[in-house]
Formats: sequence, C-alpha cells, structure tokens
Amino acid sequence: MSPREPLSFQPHHEPCPEPSHDHEARDRRVRHVVATALTPKQREAVELHYFEGLSQSEIARRLGVTQQVIEKRLHGATREGRRVGGALAKLRVALATLA
Repeated sequence: MSPREPLSFQPHHEPCPEPSHDHEARDRRVRHVVATALTPKQREAVELHYFEGLSQSEIARRLGVTQQVIEKRLHGATREGRRVGGALAKLRVALATLA
C-alpha cells in the first residue's frame, strides 16, 4: 500500500439501502481508533480530511498552517531514509485489528 493510498474508512457517497448495525458498530470502532491512536493535531487533520472532506490546502487555511504541515501530519516525513510519524501509518496498524 502506498503512503498516499486512501484508508478504507474514507466516506462512501452512495446511499445505503438501510443502516446496518454492523456498519454503525464499525464506524464507532473506527472513530474510537482515530480518537485514541493519534496525537491531537493528527486527529484534527484526519477528521477534517476524511470525515469533513476538506482538502489539505483547505485544512491548512482553516488551521493557519502550511499545506506541508498538514501533509506531514497525515503522511509523515522522511528522516534518515525512513518514513516517520504520520497519522495514516498509525491508523493502518490500529485498523488492521478491525478487519
């Protein structure tokens, strides 16, 4: 999976025929993982990007930071030849237990 590949909990825009208890339970677990596995700044970026649908540039403007800061919060940074930090990497690990 590439570092910029969307997570499986990305909002789905097609209507569901009827709400499912399984989907509601999964959504609660995903939101719990987001709330507990990330730093407050990472959580804010993830919620704005995936749950509210804002672009990285829109998030940056809203928070008063650069787009590069938001990209690092979501995807991490490369240090000494390896990727460190980043909300999406943390979420992949935490969400693997929900599959």
